[in-house]
Amino acid sequence: MTKLVLTIEPNRSSSVVRVRIQAGETIAPALRVVQVTYNGKTVRLRRQPESAAIADFATAGGTQSLEIDFGGPMPAGAIIFPEQTTGITSPLPQLLNDATGQLESRAQIWHPEHSPMRLKTLVSSLFAYNAHLAYLPCTFAGLTELREVPESLFFPLIYAKSFAGTFMGTGLTKVSRQMFAANGQAEDFSHCFANCTSLKEVPEDLFAANRLARNFESTFEASALQKIPAGLFRNNRKKGLFVRTFAATFVREVPAALMRDLAPLTVDGMFEPLQPLEHDPLRLKAGPVFSEDFFADTRTASGVPTLSADAEVHLL
Repeated sequence: MTKLVLTIEPNRSSSVVRVRIQAGETIAPALRVVQVTYNGKTVRLRRQPESAAIADFATAGGTQSLEIDFGGPMPAGAIIFPEQTTGITSPLPQLLNDATGQLESRAQIWHPEHSPMRLKTLVSSLFAYNAHLAYLPCTFAGLTELREVPESLFFPLIYAKSFAGTFMGTGLTKVSRQMFAANGQAEDFSHCFANCTSLKEVPEDLFAANRLARNFESTFEASALQKIPAGLFRNNRKKGLFVRTFAATFVREVPAALMRDLAPLTVDGMFEPLQPLEHDPLRLKAGPVFSEDFFADTRTASGVPTLSADAEVHLL
């Protein structure tokens, strides 16, 4: 049977390791019974629609494993992990909708309002049993201790369409050129790496396999990005959306051929700078140095690349 296995490391803030599984108006029969095992003790819970199921354990010394076992698939987005969770060491069981018992299309591993903030390691086969997943909305968002993920993490997700906000606000310091290599159906990378304040560079081939990708709104906004590879979007779909893609970053130069043959629909605020300068209403002086071909390649696009529409309204 497939179990979810977590790494638990004690901390000073809590003497109790708690697993909480939220109640719902309807709970699919296959997801009603769960066993939780920690430090040699097993608690068996029967979930009810009216109240949450809770398993409490006294914290053991040193690093321990905690197992959550539904006897097969597990509910998507219903589990609140212990605050001492630092890693996931097993593939996820199949994610099912808690109400219908059908395969869930969204990669919601834990309760969206209670992310495991100390999580820092993921097993490379995390999604091995969830090849059906199509959307990864903010799946790992806000995990500031998650600094690196396995290169093959998304390899099973051949049907994935959206990575919107997937790593937003995480502690990522680097990403692999193969990260999205198996995700040929992906269309949406909006906010994917936004607010990643330790991410200073990305490989040129990061989106090379994503020929259907067209939504890059705020993909790297407010990240620590300093340089853009010239061929970052070379294989992506024409008529793309590049609203605030690199806004509020440390990029000081736009490379030649970045937008060649892409004919984007909009570049609104694509490079809006962190801070404006005086007597610079379009923020051109504060913005990066553009290659000579950038404006020719984006002549049919709407928007001002150094000033987003919202900022323009604010200035008025």
